Amino acid sequence: MKKVLLTIVMSLMMCIGVYAQTQPDYMKTPKPNEKVIGSVSYKSSTKCDGWSNQEMYNNLLEKAKQDFPDKVVDIREMSNEAHYSSSGKYCSYYYNTAVGKVVDLRDPEIHTYGNLSQAINKALRNVREGSRLAIDQVTVISGMDRETLKDQLLDVLLEKGYRVVAKDYLEKLYDEIKDQGSGIYNDKTTVKEDNFSAVGYYINVKVTETSLRVQVVNVSTGEYEGNATVNF
Repeated sequence: MKKVLLTIVMSLMMCIGVYAQTQPDYMKTPKPNEKVIGSVSYKSSTKCDGWSNQEMYNNLLEKAKQDFPDKVVDIREMSNEAHYSSSGKYCSYYYNTAVGKVVDLRDPEIHTYGNLSQAINKALRNVREGSRLAIDQVTVISGMDRETLKDQLLDVLLEKGYRVVAKDYLEKLYDEIKDQGSGIYNDKTTVKEDNFSAVGYYINVKVTETSLRVQVVNVSTGEYEGNATVNF
């Protein structure tokens, strides 16, 4: 008996798994890189043979594109209900009502955080691990929190083994280098290999509606040491 019950349970689980895999995306929950920005509904006109899920999805998607013309949208968690009454073999009234969540497939904020580590790796490929860095310019789009991005950037850099210092401290060390070159400096505060590694770097991050850019600037030379752009 136990074996029979176990077989039935396993069969049901397999059926559920197969059904979940074959479901179209518009019936599933939003993916991690998709941001829910609203919802739409659509009531069909009379059609005696009913409207399929695909037809109602097409109607919802068209409405979502009209409601969010500046976004790349799709539908998730769609439900489609049929309502009808009939008289004999003839359909006298039939309509469908569908609702669904609208997701932004190219939300800059989600894509920024999802690609930040990769972009940093590419931009810093010519900078040795353990080098001192300072976060310089961080530019974000409207509605995105700049300080949150700076905190995330700091966490990623520290996890990768870089030493991150406050920008004003790095500028002070840079001024020391210039003083050393002019012959006017204090021997006790001379920048050495162990406290500045001969160079320092600025990290610049810029987020637009369609891309993330990370730039690395050599403080001593003013040259770009690395540049990485991820398009959404």
